[in-house]
Amino acid sequence: MSVRRFFGGAWGQRIVILALIFAVMAVAEPKFFTGSNASSVLFAISIYGMMACGMLFVVLLGGLDLSVGSMAAVSACIVAQITMKSGYSGAGLLTGIVAAIAASIAVGVLHGLCVTYMRMPSFIVTLSTKYILYGVAPIITGGSFIYYPQEMDSNSAVNFIYSLGNKRIANVPMPVIFFAAVVVIAGFTLASTTYGRRLYALGGNPTASALVGVRVRRDTVAAYVVSSLLAALSGIVLSSVNMQAGQTLAQGYEGSVLMAMIVGGINLAGGEGTISGAVFGALFAGLINNMMTLLSVPSDFQKAVQGAIILVAVCINAYSGRRAGRVKLPAAPAEK
Repeated sequence: MSVRRFFGGAWGQRIVILALIFAVMAVAEPKFFTGSNASSVLFAISIYGMMACGMLFVVLLGGLDLSVGSMAAVSACIVAQITMKSGYSGAGLLTGIVAAIAASIAVGVLHGLCVTYMRMPSFIVTLSTKYILYGVAPIITGGSFIYYPQEMDSNSAVNFIYSLGNKRIANVPMPVIFFAAVVVIAGFTLASTTYGRRLYALGGNPTASALVGVRVRRDTVAAYVVSSLLAALSGIVLSSVNMQAGQTLAQGYEGSVLMAMIVGGINLAGGEGTISGAVFGALFAGLINNMMTLLSVPSDFQKAVQGAIILVAVCINAYSGRRAGRVKLPAAPAEK
C-alpha cells in the first residue's frame, strides 16, 4: 500500500488528526504531555469509550441514544443512595448495583419498545428519557450530592467502590481495564457472532432482514439494553473516580459520545461502523476536551467547539460517502 493511499484512507486521516492535536498542544501547552495529564485523559477516554461502545450497537441500527449521560448519573445515584442508607454495608452495595443494572435494563427495554412497537424516532424517545432521568436523579439523592466517606479505610464496601475507579493492576488504572474489556467483548460480539451480523444487516436494510427471518424487534431492544447497561457501568465507575454521585454527574457526556461516533466514522444512517472507530472517536473526544480545559476555554465555548466539530465531521463523512457511492442524494425536482 502506498503512503498516499494510506493517508487517504480512514486510519491515515485519523493519524494525521492526532498528530495535529499533539503538535498544537506541544506549542500551546507543554503540560499536555505530563504524566498526570495523561492519566486524566485515560480516565476520560475510558468513560467516553464505554459509552461509545454501547451507543455503537444502537447507531448500527440507524438510531441514537441521547440518554447515556443521564443514565450514568441515575445509576451512580442509585448505588450511592442505597449503599449509604445501608450504612455502607456489602449487602447494601450489592443491592445498589443490582438496582442500577435493573434500572438501566428497564430504560433500554423502554427505548427499544418505543422505537419498534410504537415506531417513535429514537432521537425523540431518548431525548425525552434524558430529561426524565436528569429529573429523577435529584429525587434519588434528595437534591444534593452524595459523597462516599474517605475515612472508612477498613470498610469493605467503600474500599470496593474506591477500587473501581482508582485501583491499579500492573500500574494500569481500573477504568482503563474496564474499557479494554468492554472493547474486546463488544468487538467480538459485532464481528464474530450472528447477533452482530444481524445488527449490520438491520441497519443496512431492515425490510430485507425482516423478510429473511431476522427478529427485528428483539434485536433492536437488545441493542438499546446494551447501550443503557454500558452507560450505567460508566456512571458507576465515574462516581467511584470522584467518590461522589449526583444529578450533574456525566452531564453533557452524550455530546462527547456523539462526537466520538461521528469522528470515528460510524454511519448515523446505520449498517456501517467498527469498534475501532468508536475507540478512536473516544480518544479524539477525550483529547479535545482535555485540550480545551488546559487552554482555559470557557465551558460555554467548549460546547460551541463540540458542535462545530460534529458539524464538520458530518459534512466530511457525507462528502466521503457520496464519493464512495454510499450516499446518493435525490435530485432536486425540476421547476415548473
